[in-house]
Amino acid sequence: MFTVLSDNANIALKLLTVFRNTLNHLGKREASSFALELSENLLPLFNHVSSEVRECSIHLFKDLMEAVVLWHWGNMKENVRRGLLPLLFRLSDETPSVAQASREALVACAKFLKWKKLKHRAREENKEGIMKCLMQQGRKTAERYLWQSLPYLRDSQSSVRCEAVKLIGLAVQHCRDQSEEKLNEIYSGE
Repeated sequence: MFTVLSDNANIALKLLTVFRNTLNHLGKREASSFALELSENLLPLFNHVSSEVRECSIHLFKDLMEAVVLWHWGNMKENVRRGLLPLLFRLSDETPSVAQASREALVACAKFLKWKKLKHRAREENKEGIMKCLMQQGRKTAERYLWQSLPYLRDSQSSVRCEAVKLIGLAVQHCRDQSEEKLNEIYSGE
């Protein structure tokens, strides 16, 4: 089903709308069971060619976070962390509604993760501040974000590519003790 979502924007929009409506009609307990899997599968849609699909998938991701009950919180936490970087980059999306959806979802992610500093920076749309918050999570996390950023260097939007370059520069500073070979890999974008 998610292959279909990535191929056809019209079908993707209809399915995302069905998912969102289903989520709204279910209680938290019932929705929480499928929220984990669905949230993980939504992440690639944040970079869909269609701005409408990007926006709708980001809104649904935010709704899914809010639907997760306490006993699924730990599992959902990793999906939320993987969503932070795409949401950060989509703050620079050329479509204002996608950028706004990303800001709202980032604030919701910060609330979910209980990161007050990140929540404050996201509300302000302080991209540099958000990047610094992400880097403060440790060297391993900085390295993970660095590698996660590399595909964004080929994004169709120059504003997104620019933000990826900024984050990569910041992440490299946090990973200074990397071997020269590994840094060359990063610089080449492989």
